[in-house]
Amino acid sequence: MSKSMFQKLSEDYAKFKRYVKWLYLLYELNTQIAICEPWEKVFLNVLLGSFVSLILYASVAFVPGYCVTVFHLLWPMETMQNLNRACNSNIEGFCGNESGALIT
Repeated sequence: MSKSMFQKLSEDYAKFKRYVKWLYLLYELNTQIAICEPWEKVFLNVLLGSFVSLILYASVAFVPGYCVTVFHLLWPMETMQNLNRACNSNIEGFCGNESGALIT
């Protein structure tokens, strides 16, 4: 007999949860966080998250040309044409180009 759609979705969700738990365990073991106390784990995870978000923000804020180039490489051309169309229509704050230059 074939499984119902709900059973298949619940199995897929359970597999996904196991996979995420496995990835988190690998992260803890590779960074040696597994041997820390719970409050130390929280502190180190917040510290790592802060560093990663600061690096991402700085790269977008201070090097937007390179970020747009990476965006061009990762997403299809139709998406970029829509983004360029929005930037050409001068939606303020959307493109991150306060100088008035257009993304080409």
